[in-house]
Amino acid sequence: MMRNNASIGMPVHCFVIPAYHDSPYLEACIKHLLAQTVTSQIVITTSTPSDFIENIANAYHLPYYINTGDKGIAADWNFALQCADTPLVTIAHQDDVYENNYAETMIRQFEKYGLDKVQIAFTGYRDIVNGEIRRFGLNALVKRILLSPFIFGKVIKAPFLKKLLLLFGDPICCPSVTFNKSVLKDFRFVADYVVALDWLAWYQLAKQPGAFVYVRKKLMQHRIHTASETTVQLRSGTRAREERQLFEMMWGKHMAKIIMRFYAAGHKENL
Repeated sequence: MMRNNASIGMPVHCFVIPAYHDSPYLEACIKHLLAQTVTSQIVITTSTPSDFIENIANAYHLPYYINTGDKGIAADWNFALQCADTPLVTIAHQDDVYENNYAETMIRQFEKYGLDKVQIAFTGYRDIVNGEIRRFGLNALVKRILLSPFIFGKVIKAPFLKKLLLLFGDPICCPSVTFNKSVLKDFRFVADYVVALDWLAWYQLAKQPGAFVYVRKKLMQHRIHTASETTVQLRSGTRAREERQLFEMMWGKHMAKIIMRFYAAGHKENL
């Protein structure tokens, strides 16, 4: 039986929700986090304060912090990590759904493979598109192939294998990730990117000592809808531009152009 860390006064995990404007899914997200099989801290942060967000935080007696510093997604996520006082932190996206054993499973992975060794752990996921769970698609197939470095187990430690995981695209779903602040120390997302900032972060971490852990179980559902940041940035062309820049950084311009033709095909499902 998994011990309830919070009940013995030693919380190790926190969900931080960087709330953005007045999402109709925010309260549902909170309810899923409160229904976890172990008790984690839950914190709400925002750089777009409103009565809507504050009222929900107050209704559920959750700490609520306003980012009055730098603006942008990187700044919001860095602020979210800063507001958590536990070693393990999940940046829970306000539109998404977490299975009730997500936190328990994540804590188990860090305990099993070492709180002093694992940088990040992440899980499988499903997309919710226009309110319906997508069971399979081209995007899922591409990411499954990209995750092949984990074919022999849940954990990879070698920098070569961690980088190999990311050379042909980003198979890691950011809201499924739990960060280990005790290992990552001064880690920060880079403000130069709006969409691919998580992919760049994983690539930077891949060069550093420590392990990536992948749990194949689909322990969350990532919601994609017309107002979601994923869809907005796809339609604006920002995502394609940033992904091309990262491929060029890794492969050079010629190879990047070839890889992008295949990788971008999976994004059409989200338009």
